[in-house]
Amino acid sequence: MTEAMRHPGRCQVRSKTESPCLGRAEVEIRGIPFCEGCAREQEVYFAIGELTQEEEKAQGFGSKPLAEALERMWRERTGGREGIAA
Repeated sequence: MTEAMRHPGRCQVRSKTESPCLGRAEVEIRGIPFCEGCAREQEVYFAIGELTQEEEKAQGFGSKPLAEALERMWRERTGGREGIAA
C-alpha cells in the first residue's frame, strides 16, 4: 500500500455512523486509520479514481480500458460467479 503507515487504535470507517467498523486500525492512509480490510477497499477506490482521471484525460470517461479494468475487478471480487443462479 502506498502512503500507508502502521497506526494503532480503531478503524475510522463509518466512525460517525450507526454502523462503524469495529476493526483495529492496522495502517494509516492519508492521515486516516484503517483496519486491514477497510484499507484494501480504500486502495481499490483510490485506484478506480486514478484510472477514471487518467482515462478522462486521455480518451474521455467510459473508455474501453477503464471498463475492462472494472470488469476484471468485479470478476475477482465475485470469484467469477456472475450469471450463476443462487
